[in-house]
Amino acid sequence: MPGHDIIVIGASAGGVEALSRLVKALPTDLPAAIFVVLHVPAHGTSLMPNILNRCGTLRAWHPEDGASIQHGQIYVAPPNYHLLVKRGYVHLARGPKENGHRPAVDPLFRTAAQHYGRRVIGVVLSGNLDDGTAGLAGVKSRGGIAIVQSPDEALFSGMPRSAIENVDVDHILPLNAIAPFLVRLTQEQVEERQAGSASAQMEIETDLVELDMAAHSKYERPGTPSGFACPDCGGALWELGDGKLLRFRCRTGHAFSGETLLAEQSEALETALWSGLRALEERAALAHRMFKGAHDRNHTKSAQRFAQQEQEAQQNAAVIRQVLLKGLKDGDGEQVENGHNGNGVNNKNGRDGGETLSSQQPVPSPHSPFPIVAIASSAGGLKALTELLSALPENFPAAIAIVQHLEPHRASQLAEILNARMALAVKQAQQGDQLRPGEVYIAPPNHHLLVNPDATIELSKTELVHFVRPSADLLFESVAASFKERAIAVILTGKGKDGANGIKAIKKMGGKAIAQDQTSSDSSGMPENAVDTGCIDWILPLNEIAATLLNLTMNSRYS
Repeated sequence: MPGHDIIVIGASAGGVEALSRLVKALPTDLPAAIFVVLHVPAHGTSLMPNILNRCGTLRAWHPEDGASIQHGQIYVAPPNYHLLVKRGYVHLARGPKENGHRPAVDPLFRTAAQHYGRRVIGVVLSGNLDDGTAGLAGVKSRGGIAIVQSPDEALFSGMPRSAIENVDVDHILPLNAIAPFLVRLTQEQVEERQAGSASAQMEIETDLVELDMAAHSKYERPGTPSGFACPDCGGALWELGDGKLLRFRCRTGHAFSGETLLAEQSEALETALWSGLRALEERAALAHRMFKGAHDRNHTKSAQRFAQQEQEAQQNAAVIRQVLLKGLKDGDGEQVENGHNGNGVNNKNGRDGGETLSSQQPVPSPHSPFPIVAIASSAGGLKALTELLSALPENFPAAIAIVQHLEPHRASQLAEILNARMALAVKQAQQGDQLRPGEVYIAPPNHHLLVNPDATIELSKTELVHFVRPSADLLFESVAASFKERAIAVILTGKGKDGANGIKAIKKMGGKAIAQDQTSSDSSGMPENAVDTGCIDWILPLNEIAATLLNLTMNSRYS
């Protein structure tokens, strides 16, 4: 009689650290197969198997389609493929995204429950929004066991909280208790009686994610028409009855929870506003050219008409611009009340987000300059930032500004996480913050962070740069202009090329630039693109960057 030998795990933001700690505590002879979905960019390279192989003794790998299921192995979903569990083997599918992701957690959980029923253990770890909740409900409906990491200790609590609120989970555990509990469960025998056959809705949803032609050719869809449109393809969404969880799926198979759909709609609305602003500004520019031509030819009536059209376009553009700016202020709730804003500010020295400057800490000015270290990171950034900043002393003689790519529509706990692990004062940046040596300022989600010449911070919601906001390029460029030779840029682990253009600006103004080396980076895209500019002064392993920063900032040239 088998045990609970099918373990499916879902994670997103903060998942690398959680998975690493979990796998490290599992024994080599674990009598179970483990399947992992971690949200990763669709067109990047995932280093998750390498990380897990360094941490533990179980073999972790990206399986090929059709790979057989064996105990003692960790099957990690590759980028841009759903990982699905079949009876005795795995299947990789390029089906429609679910909750905006491919791979997504829900399809993994749902297919494991469909084929292995009571033998399945579903585990939801750190992450934003709510992918995995519907899948965990599917695990429970088929007699499996549902385990959720305690939200209070998860780096990002969205996924765990959603699962707890919408699923009758069996166990809510701190991360260090999950591994021994899994070991115990795998040793328990399970009677393979099914909790009834899989529901028709579960089977149809599985067929849709596998791009099964028979399922896609059916005119009927589970649920009832919702009146909402799919953010991915524009088709009609059907509302699905999943107990307490509000879910939607379109004809082509894209699926969304209510919370994810709301976030996707916000993103689509902002994109539409930026498109409208661009179109109106182009219309105003064209009308101005038409006005000048008509005016030069003494066509008075035509000139008046074009001038009126230009004015109308400018007025409408101003309205949209105000909507975008108002969204920046009202949407994020960053008003300071009673001297506190709850943004993860260091309280070690009695400071908080709403503090006023004391006479013992004078405002920096161009006449009393200090250096600034601008740091950029993306995939793998939490681990890299923790190691780097923990190695810096409390009296570090430079201000530190950080851009870490974050999910745009979720509150970030990065400042709180870092603040609890180091001596430096860490806070989420606010508009007008005055930079001080020994303090760390982190760009809020969905805001560019810029540094002004008077060493104050400016937050902006101007257009995305390299598809991201906050942008490392904008931070570096502003730091280069404001601090010139007193600027030091650091590019840490991450995908893409954000930061490379900013590095050129740093060097042009006389600053210094450091890139994390490929060996110590979880993702080497950002450092490698920075190195390719020819403007990097040092390529260093992560554990040597802090010492180099200390040497640079203690140099008399900066004092």
